[in-house]
Amino acid sequence: MAEEGTNRAIAKNTIILYIRSFVMMAIGIFTSRVILQALGVSDFGLYGAIGSMVAMFTIINGVLAAGSSRFLTFELGRKDPIKLQKTFSASFAMHCAMALVLLILFETIGLWLVNAKLNIPEGREFAANVVYQISILTCLMGLTQVPYGAVIIAHERFDIFAYVGIGEALFKLFLPLCLVYGSFGDNLVAYAIICAVWTIGLQIFYRVYCYRLYPETRLSICRDRSIYKNMLSYSIWDLVGQFCATGNGQGLNILINIFFGVNFNASRSVAYTVEDKITQFNGNFMTSVVPQITKSYAKGDLARFFELINEFGKFSFYLLFFLSLPVFIEADYLIGLWLVEVPPQTTLFLRLIMVYMLLRAPSRTIITGVHATGDVKFLNLTSGVYSAGTFLPSIYLLFKCGAPVWSCFLVQIFNANVCTVLETISLRRKVPFSLRKYFTRVYLHSFAVVSLAIIPAFLPSSFMEPSIWRLVLTGLFSAIPSCVAIVYFGIKREYRDKLIAFVYNKVNNFRIK
Repeated sequence: MAEEGTNRAIAKNTIILYIRSFVMMAIGIFTSRVILQALGVSDFGLYGAIGSMVAMFTIINGVLAAGSSRFLTFELGRKDPIKLQKTFSASFAMHCAMALVLLILFETIGLWLVNAKLNIPEGREFAANVVYQISILTCLMGLTQVPYGAVIIAHERFDIFAYVGIGEALFKLFLPLCLVYGSFGDNLVAYAIICAVWTIGLQIFYRVYCYRLYPETRLSICRDRSIYKNMLSYSIWDLVGQFCATGNGQGLNILINIFFGVNFNASRSVAYTVEDKITQFNGNFMTSVVPQITKSYAKGDLARFFELINEFGKFSFYLLFFLSLPVFIEADYLIGLWLVEVPPQTTLFLRLIMVYMLLRAPSRTIITGVHATGDVKFLNLTSGVYSAGTFLPSIYLLFKCGAPVWSCFLVQIFNANVCTVLETISLRRKVPFSLRKYFTRVYLHSFAVVSLAIIPAFLPSSFMEPSIWRLVLTGLFSAIPSCVAIVYFGIKREYRDKLIAFVYNKVNNFRIK
């Protein structure tokens, strides 16, 4: 019964987050087009490059954020309110200290990189520096916000994220209208200021919300050195992995800027905007699963722990494939329909990024499992060191030798496979996790299942010219075979029976009404 209840909680939270993502995606697709039009390709690419520069310095914040989420969720699973409150206060203090450290880095090394190394169009130097300073302010405020977001996730109150997300989507609908019809001297600077004000306002709201509902967020001085020691030890070993994830992504954006210019930064930004909208759905699913994986380990329920990692690794892949397949096939038509001015090679970037996304989707449950154990040393000394040591140097050499810009994504896809193997080995060292069962049940089985839906999905594009009708048919020819294949061949019988019963009951209730 407990397992059924947690499964129901995962399903409920996923649905809530899906509604949020659907609204944000629908509005985001429209607003991205208008913002690109209002800023222009050059300023849009410049904004992405500046954001990458700031994000490159927030690697340590990502480490502390992962540590905060893990330890707060773990203490909730153990049901120790005193330790939970001490953990929150320690986490907040560590984030404040890190904000001071990053401020120094931003205003020294970061400022030098922006003005000496970035490829900034002539006459846009002042705007670039203003946007950089605004980004620093938003980033530092975000640093101290992390523990509050971790508390909301640990308590699995995803409904508040849904409400705020819909409000954020409406704001983003209003923002481009301000840029197009408002009287601003510089749209790029105005865009950065408006986004910063909104982001900081949301952070204040979350803090007030947490303070009123969760006693552990009422700050006090934590003098328990063991808490700081455990969190710092965890975070230090996780630093390499976060450097891989953040440093590689943002470093790639900088390399593209240096070798190919801001127009290709715009191409990558557009491609990742589409990718982000798709992965939000998959990310919402994982967000609802992560607390359950961590709490299962905290309670010592390894059977449940393994079941969540294996089964929801598959579900994560299926969801992403279901959403990605029609976009992959109709990428040229969708991008052309969406944007007035399409940056060069955008659709090629998008397709290669989607292949990478699918390969990495199932491994997120493995990474969550490793983090739940608290032993991330081996993970980051293997997967992190390998990726950080090979990714950017390989791409730099390729670009230096005259390789095309899209070659960087081939390196990324190759690294994805190696990192997945290293991550599963890391989990196996801590718990009796079956690597054979994982690769057979998750990867081999999942790829075999979805292969049944690929050929039908390509049929409309083989016989029709690009049009809205072909897009609709491609969606149907990919959705129906995908659903049939996943439901009847991709999931366990007990899950399939529950799903069919759920749909049957809903249909009957609708008929009665």
